[in-house]
Amino acid sequence: MSQTNKIIIAIAALAVLVGAGVVFSRADRNTGPVTELVEDGVVLNETAQAVAAAANSGKGALDTPNPLGEIVLGNPDAPVTIVEYASLTCSHCGQFHRETLPKVKADYIDKGLVKIYFRPFPFDPYATAGAMLAQCVAPKARVHFLDILFKRQNAWLQSENVMEELQKLARQAGLSEADFVVCLKDADKLEGIRVMQSAAAEELGVRSTPTFFINGEKVEGNQPYAEIEKTIKRALP
Repeated sequence: MSQTNKIIIAIAALAVLVGAGVVFSRADRNTGPVTELVEDGVVLNETAQAVAAAANSGKGALDTPNPLGEIVLGNPDAPVTIVEYASLTCSHCGQFHRETLPKVKADYIDKGLVKIYFRPFPFDPYATAGAMLAQCVAPKARVHFLDILFKRQNAWLQSENVMEELQKLARQAGLSEADFVVCLKDADKLEGIRVMQSAAAEELGVRSTPTFFINGEKVEGNQPYAEIEKTIKRALP
């Protein structure tokens, strides 16, 4: 068995355990705000600290920053905020990114009227791996990397070895083979994704992808551009 296949099997097993609350218990503790850098006698690294803080922030899911680093497109001061929950293996998500997002970008994002935050909501190990890799590439490359994953979605998902194709795309985004392996073994990255996904499901009722929140208004599914635009216009000052 190749090294990459061993990694994806490990991710699948870990994802099941995390989803069941077996491996990680930090996010489930009612301990209040995180004020120390030590937990259970272990000094937390920067990522673990951010994940623990997000899990205990007391803020709503939409207002809690991505503990792994925001992936955002647009002017930070834009009056309309879109938060998208998506799975990298979701065909409707891919269609939105290929067909609808470019129109939103041209008409609203590029004009400073809209910004969009990308939040992971993976439904399977391949989507989980892609979401982890997106958080491992350099911050300035993250939006472009997600764009590539969605635009080439059919090609890498239908390949004979999905993980090898993901590794090729990650290499183009600046991750070496060693970086790739380290990223997919990073339990804190996986926990950060789990925290965001759990909060979206439990607090916001996200059940399918893509799901959008446009200045807080929930829009489910890959709606036609005209419908997305109507919601954006309602949200504009």
